[in-house]
Amino acid sequence: MTSFQCDRRTFLIGSATTFAGALLVACGRKDAPKDLAVSDVPVGSAVIVDKYIIAQPKDGEYKAYSTVCPHQGAPITIVEGSQVKCTKHGSVFDISDGHVVNGPAQQPLQEVPAKVEEGKVHVSE
Repeated sequence: MTSFQCDRRTFLIGSATTFAGALLVACGRKDAPKDLAVSDVPVGSAVIVDKYIIAQPKDGEYKAYSTVCPHQGAPITIVEGSQVKCTKHGSVFDISDGHVVNGPAQQPLQEVPAKVEEGKVHVSE
């Protein structure tokens, strides 16, 4: 085993760098809002953007859901018409209100706030 001499200056610089990095991570927005043009969301269907399912069940009605499947936390990655599907165990959900169409999931999708402003759907948790 080798010994390493650490002088005060090296220690303080290393500590300050570590603290600054931790501060940047802590202050960063983990759940940054997502904006999507309303024209990018087809009527009667949905799109997946990062960790959100952004749906337009009816013309002019927008909803957003988490992509985390309530069954076991796997990501929902497939959009098929008015339904979204978890590829891990096959749970299927309706985009109109997030209810379970086909299990094994028992709980609906978690809805997240979505609003339309200036021609964009704004989603944030």
